[in-house]
Amino acid sequence: MNKLIEFDNTVGTLGDSMLSNMPEQHIKDVQQFREYFEQHTDAKLRQLGLRLIDDCVAFAYMFRMGVDYSKVFDKSLEIGCLREEVMQRGLRLNGGIKA
Repeated sequence: MNKLIEFDNTVGTLGDSMLSNMPEQHIKDVQQFREYFEQHTDAKLRQLGLRLIDDCVAFAYMFRMGVDYSKVFDKSLEIGCLREEVMQRGLRLNGGIKA
């Protein structure tokens, strides 16, 4: 569970780094959780986590390349929804909330 909270904080830090043009290190920080999700026993959490990582990386590079703001904004909304799903799934698996 601690790893999941750490991941959520790292995703938040990436989003917050927009003012500093999303430093490469923040992107790498998110990507370091790939192995955690690849090895997770819950298939749904594994799928959601890996998709969230991929979307975060895409979002960061879209922002850094100057892609149209509306597309970057749409991607940030997708990330917000995925982030919520990942946390809810992780909490359910750890007995934190009931479905």
